[in-house]
Amino acid sequence: MRYVNSIMNIQTRREVVAMLGTLALPTLSGSAFAASAVSAEKRSVIDRLLSDQIAQGHVPGLSCAVGAAAAVIYAVGFGQRSVSPSAPITAASSCALGSVSKQFVSACCYLLQQDGKLSLDAPLADVLPDYVFAHRMTLHQVLTMRGGIPIDNEAGERPIDGRMDEQTLVENLNRASLDFTPGEHYAYSNCGYDIVGAVISRVAGVPYAQFLTDRILRPLGMNATSVLAAKPEGDFAQGYERHGNDWTFAPPTAADRVFASGNLVSTLADIQLWNQALLRGSLLSEASLKAMLSVPPLTSGAESNYASGWFVESNGVFWHGGTLAGYGTTNVVVPATGHSIVIFGNTGTSEHWAPTELARQIYNAADLGPALPPFVARILPTLPGLAP
Repeated sequence: MRYVNSIMNIQTRREVVAMLGTLALPTLSGSAFAASAVSAEKRSVIDRLLSDQIAQGHVPGLSCAVGAAAAVIYAVGFGQRSVSPSAPITAASSCALGSVSKQFVSACCYLLQQDGKLSLDAPLADVLPDYVFAHRMTLHQVLTMRGGIPIDNEAGERPIDGRMDEQTLVENLNRASLDFTPGEHYAYSNCGYDIVGAVISRVAGVPYAQFLTDRILRPLGMNATSVLAAKPEGDFAQGYERHGNDWTFAPPTAADRVFASGNLVSTLADIQLWNQALLRGSLLSEASLKAMLSVPPLTSGAESNYASGWFVESNGVFWHGGTLAGYGTTNVVVPATGHSIVIFGNTGTSEHWAPTELARQIYNAADLGPALPPFVARILPTLPGLAP
């Protein structure tokens, strides 16, 4: 099950697109930022914030990296990547990303649009005609969670005759109705991003994972990032759930390994390479970056803070968290100062383990720029009565 962790107070977000044009994106595509190291005093404060999560039993193990546009300036691990047999988690340990994977799905679409191989504003039926509702929506609506594709992951991702793949996904969704008229409302749909993974495969002519590797991972040197394997090996953080006073093993599900909405595994260093590429404007064009980070309006007049694979704050900060069975992660990028914070943890997010809020606290504790206020909560579906 993939979803994004939620944090604090809901506010309206009418000026996101305008602010991206005037505040965030000149920084994203501009010159390099200073890469000063975190002072010993600030490092001690951050260490305490992180180690307290372990001491209080909120997560078996966690790792964190603070990056600038051209360097990682702080990286550490606390706790255990494996409870039994006991093994420590380090800053080099890999971890399942959960919905942090969505930002890569989105970027692949914008690369394909730059290549002239698709239009995000064309009917989805142009590239996925076997999905019966594809003529009613655009790929951009799906990327921004406005497509109305059902939010019921279990129904959409279930196997058919023992198979679980892009074709079974389409067959399952063909049996369901849309949750709402495309463009009218917002509702966070993992199945929507699963569909996008299928689109990328068809347009690129190679599996999604291969296109991702060829166009993003290999060019950026993200050699430790891949699709989540059935039996990950090496320095990999095993996932756990809390049962009483014990941590019990919680492996990712088959759907978590198959579908694009949350099937990547990576390291702190690799995600910081990705963040550097975004901050320096070295992968996507300025136009693509601006489009990817713009929150479109809903025809119902309701509010959303979701762009294409990212939640966007009114101050230009963009972020995405993720949860799988056994994992809670986040990636927070602050373009105004050229910093980013990545946190991995090997248990699902909860009221006690909230990586995105922790990242905000770390940013402020490190005094990396003007203090960040609490982020907007994950907005519930804007259609009344549609359960998350």
